Amino acid sequence: MPSSPPRPSEAFFQRIVEDAEEGVWLIDREQRTIYLNPRMASMLGGSVDVLLGRQLWDFMDESEVAQAQANLHKRQAGVRETHEFRLRRLDGSPLWAQLSTAPLLDRAGQYEGAMAFVSDIGWRHEAEQRLAESERTYQEFFERSPNIKLVVDPADGRIVNSNQAARAYYGYTVEEFQQLHISDINTLSAQEVAEEMQRATREERNAFLFRHRLKNGEVRDVEVRTIPIIHAGKPLLHSIVHDISRQKSAEHTLRLTQFSVEQAGLAVLWVDQAGIIRYANAYAGELANCTHAQLLNQPIWEFNLGSSEARWPELWAMVKKAGAKSMRSLARRLPDGRVPVEVRASHLLFEGEEFMVTYSLDISEQVQAEGMLAMQHAALEALAAGHSLQHLLHLIAKRVEELAPDTLCSILLLDGEQLKTGAAPSLPDAYSEAIHGVHIGPNVGSCGTAAYFDRSVEVSDIASDPLWADYKHLALQHGLHACWSTPIHASDGRVLGTFALYFREKRSPNAFHRKIVAACSHLAGIAIEHRAAEARVHTLAFYDVLTGLPNRSLFADRVELALARAQREASQVALMFIDLDRFKTINDSLGHATGDRLLKTVAKRLEGLVRESDTVCRLGGDEFVLLLPDCDMNGAALLAEKLIAAAGERVEIDGLVLSPSASMGISLYPSDGEDYDALLKHADTAMYRAKEGGRNTYCFYRHDMNEDAAARLEMEAALRLALVRGELLLYYQPQLDIASGELYGLEALLRWQHPQWGMVSPAKFVPVAEECGLIDVIGAWVLDEACRQMAEWQRMGVAVPRVAVNLSVRQFRHDNLPQRVEETLARHQLRADQLTLEITESLMMLRDDDTLNALRRLDGMGITLAVDDFGTGYSSLGYLKRFPVRELKLDQSFVRDLSDDPDDRALASAVVRIGQSLRLKVVAEGVETAEQLEFLRGEGCDIAQGYHFARPMGADRLAGWVRERH
Repeated sequence: MPSSPPRPSEAFFQRIVEDAEEGVWLIDREQRTIYLNPRMASMLGGSVDVLLGRQLWDFMDESEVAQAQANLHKRQAGVRETHEFRLRRLDGSPLWAQLSTAPLLDRAGQYEGAMAFVSDIGWRHEAEQRLAESERTYQEFFERSPNIKLVVDPADGRIVNSNQAARAYYGYTVEEFQQLHISDINTLSAQEVAEEMQRATREERNAFLFRHRLKNGEVRDVEVRTIPIIHAGKPLLHSIVHDISRQKSAEHTLRLTQFSVEQAGLAVLWVDQAGIIRYANAYAGELANCTHAQLLNQPIWEFNLGSSEARWPELWAMVKKAGAKSMRSLARRLPDGRVPVEVRASHLLFEGEEFMVTYSLDISEQVQAEGMLAMQHAALEALAAGHSLQHLLHLIAKRVEELAPDTLCSILLLDGEQLKTGAAPSLPDAYSEAIHGVHIGPNVGSCGTAAYFDRSVEVSDIASDPLWADYKHLALQHGLHACWSTPIHASDGRVLGTFALYFREKRSPNAFHRKIVAACSHLAGIAIEHRAAEARVHTLAFYDVLTGLPNRSLFADRVELALARAQREASQVALMFIDLDRFKTINDSLGHATGDRLLKTVAKRLEGLVRESDTVCRLGGDEFVLLLPDCDMNGAALLAEKLIAAAGERVEIDGLVLSPSASMGISLYPSDGEDYDALLKHADTAMYRAKEGGRNTYCFYRHDMNEDAAARLEMEAALRLALVRGELLLYYQPQLDIASGELYGLEALLRWQHPQWGMVSPAKFVPVAEECGLIDVIGAWVLDEACRQMAEWQRMGVAVPRVAVNLSVRQFRHDNLPQRVEETLARHQLRADQLTLEITESLMMLRDDDTLNALRRLDGMGITLAVDDFGTGYSSLGYLKRFPVRELKLDQSFVRDLSDDPDDRALASAVVRIGQSLRLKVVAEGVETAEQLEFLRGEGCDIAQGYHFARPMGADRLAGWVRERH
């Protein structure tokens, strides 16, 4: 059995303790130092001898006493432990030490003291202090940094730290940040955020562009730079956040600006001082019909035709001096086109280099619109200036061809069913002549078809279009291959002509062509209508609307010219005044339409008999006047006889045969007057003398005729005064029943008692009243006065059964005649059967319903209607049947010669038979002898009046006459 090794001696252990690198410190039960080795003594700053017996508390820092006492109690309880203390050396300097302590127990296990192994940890404490200081410095730098900083745990995305700038930027407090995860502020999804953190951790990326959400909900663009760090042994991500919202906005604005410049409808060029294009946007290329890259490094004058290499230095200096300048120019459009542009040129210094920046706007439409407006102004000015229609249409067509150089313009005017050239400035003359007068139709080229159907016709290929089948050879031989035509309309929609554009190539019109045609066809329509209106105004001003003859104004001009010529040549001039006989009766009885047709017929007959040098004029109404230059008395008389014969030829109108006649007066220059007014007046005077001489004849003026004309004017003036002064009065002639001899009634006869002239015959003043228009007023007075007198006799007891009053045709022209009659009877308290109204045969010739209705109303009231002077006018049994008449008055011209003239007896008998057949009373006028009365009684005539019974008498005498008979 091997022997055990020898046990180390106590000296051996003591040497180990004495030489140990750690201090060994023993204290007793009272905390006195009972042993320390040299290392311990060195650490406490004294020798072993000096330190032995010293209390533990002598070396304990005050800040550590409480903890040391607590630890001492643990030792006494047998607890071992290691802890760090701050001790104090003998010289008072601190000693940072780590003490591993254990209790010393006796054999009985009682506490005897404590033993400690002490290590000087001052170096470590100093390092920890430096580290702590560094940590504080870092934390302060982190906190106060103006940059936004966040520290994130990549394991779960929790935000472990944030600085002041971050809190201010995001709006969170420290506490709120500590509750947040990075995905709470990053707009990416949580999975995307986690993936980005992993990339940062692996250092695959350290710069990120995110959108972060602030506490207030606002989202901002940020750039985040992240580095991985280890803190307290834990991997973290240190992030610096930069707000790039403004940068992004600026970049966006810059991109928008660049996009706008590239996409703008402006050609933008940057040109250097040498005139070389350094930049061009896309639209500049479009404008020039090339890519914008093809513009680069090219001279500006190659594309801006308003500049040149020689003028460039001057233009550069001008723009540089002014800073900016606007101008109009022409831009080149490849290969050989031109585009009008508005150019704004600015001088610009960019990064030390000078440029001229030009902005060019295509103003083609504006220039076209201005051209169209200028054309319209020019046309309207020409219209206002009175230029001819041909000049106006030529101006319009020429301006259209200037605005659209690829077209040839044609304006055709519609005349009935034919198209005639109005303007065609550039079409070949041979072509224009060939289509002049072409009839419109469904297959007559573009223009003829457009006018026929009243719609636009667009033919893009004349050679193949069926509308041009009959005309294409004309067009093609003159190089015309396409044609677009549109109707020219009047304001009321009528087709006035066509407006056409021809093309020398197969094509359709473009939008501008359509604008031109729309505007110019309207303008042409205005011009055509305006000139037509002027022609109508000229016609109205100088020609009679009804007959087309020259009117008074034009006639006067021609007379003045003829007189001036006659004075120079010592020749004669005849002036002939023509008036249709009894035209007023025809007009009033048959209506104005019939009268107008008669006037037109007579006008044509007159025109057909005169020379080209003569002038036929309608003065108005039924009056015509003729100017006969180089005509003496014999020539005038010969023509007058022809005219009277022509005017007297029968005229058939709507089945009615009229036999007009004319009276003519003739005056001669210079014997009857030396000016127009004198000659016209004297011819008029001679015409009246012809009428007085029996009508249907002519009369040359004599100087004594002026006296008759003056007398006629004097009578008209006196007649007007007579109405005011009450000089007119009524005489009454009795009408007796032939069979019984009783008074049947009275006829009221108009008389005029003039203070100087005495009793004026109706045969003298009634024609004057009819001519001057007083007959209506006089007729109304006669009706009222007769009714008044009847009422007076009634009150006096004078037995007058009825009174007859003559009505003129003009009175029936008033719509309210029956009402007037009714009011007159009511005013004088008379019955309707006490009034007879005598009408003429001419009134019965009227065919209008108004006259018939008026007569029927009067008849319905109970008024007797009588036809006066039956047989002297347009007698018609049909009219007697149609109109509600009850009496026929046999004219005295048939009664006067009953004793001697068998024809008059036959006519009188016929009239009586007609009355008997139609159950009408027949009243014979002008009975003067017993023989006449006996004949009438034998024929069965009902009523008679005349000198045989009584002459017309005043109201007072008539009352006495009636009383004497009773």
